[in-house]
Amino acid sequence: MRKAVQPIDIAVEDGQRCLKAAPVVVLGSGASIPFGLPSMSDLARHLIESKPEGILDQQENEIWKRFIDELRTKDLESTLGGMQMNENLSNYVVKQTRKYVGTADVKAFDNLIRNPVLLPLSRLYRYLFDSTHHKLSVITTNYDRLAEYAADRAGFCHYTGFTYGYCRRRQTNPRISFYQGGQPVRTIDIWKVHGCLDWFICDDGGAVALTASRDIPKGFRPAIVTPGIGKYEETHQEPFRSVIAGADDALMSASAYLCIGFGFNDKHVQPKLMDRWRQGEAFLVVLAKELSQSAKDMFANANGREFLALEESSTGTRMWSHRFPHGMILEDAKLWRLSDFLNRTT
Repeated sequence: MRKAVQPIDIAVEDGQRCLKAAPVVVLGSGASIPFGLPSMSDLARHLIESKPEGILDQQENEIWKRFIDELRTKDLESTLGGMQMNENLSNYVVKQTRKYVGTADVKAFDNLIRNPVLLPLSRLYRYLFDSTHHKLSVITTNYDRLAEYAADRAGFCHYTGFTYGYCRRRQTNPRISFYQGGQPVRTIDIWKVHGCLDWFICDDGGAVALTASRDIPKGFRPAIVTPGIGKYEETHQEPFRSVIAGADDALMSASAYLCIGFGFNDKHVQPKLMDRWRQGEAFLVVLAKELSQSAKDMFANANGREFLALEESSTGTRMWSHRFPHGMILEDAKLWRLSDFLNRTT
């Protein structure tokens, strides 16, 4: 008698299908949290505990107090989105965000240097490049540099929209291409749609990336956009316009997406990804410790569109897919973690 196919076998098969298609990799905050980077709730607590005395005037202090009061009961994005902040208040939030995330990023880098074990993301890069492909695309809403560190540890070049070096200029047209022995070098395009810890805007409005800068240099401001209404206004400017255009091109040409710790709440990434998936032109795999309500709502209305979503459960992994729209527990399997997912699918 033929052995019945088990749900975990179906999950592995779907995961392998995604990886064989050289997917666009989409990273959210959940991909960085396991390495010590803060979550949005961590950042909210940091802002609540921060002390802006001497930086804000009386009126700004009153607005800040109202902001903190709301933040104690609401999430960071909705609180920022509903609060009208002037340039001084917005700059304070940006600087505090960069300082807090930057400290965690440096610690993560130091840990990676001491630990010879490859990052799961490095393993993913190596597996995806074990083919004829010469380019991968990663799209991330994170400010940290784990995607870049993973590329370095895996031995691949990466491109983020800037030239190489310590004082990196914008490079958009033509974009950088790397060659070795007359052949194109395998390169990972990392599209950081909300900016990066080492991106800055000069007084003249130009953008630069300062690789070694752990502090904000005088005469510069961080080129990161925080949650809320302001981030959609800021991203109409460079370097964000070009970066988002690069991310859009990657999303619209993909035949598969691998989303890791991404909450499906971002208007820069989600629309084109969902549009292509809804048209049946791309297979979607999502790995998360806990799927966001936005993701669950999206899958509940999949209407037969193909996907695989894996999240933590108390006994292993809970799987949703077009084959199991109501969910299925995979006992004693931790497939929602990238490392375990790769152990099973590669």
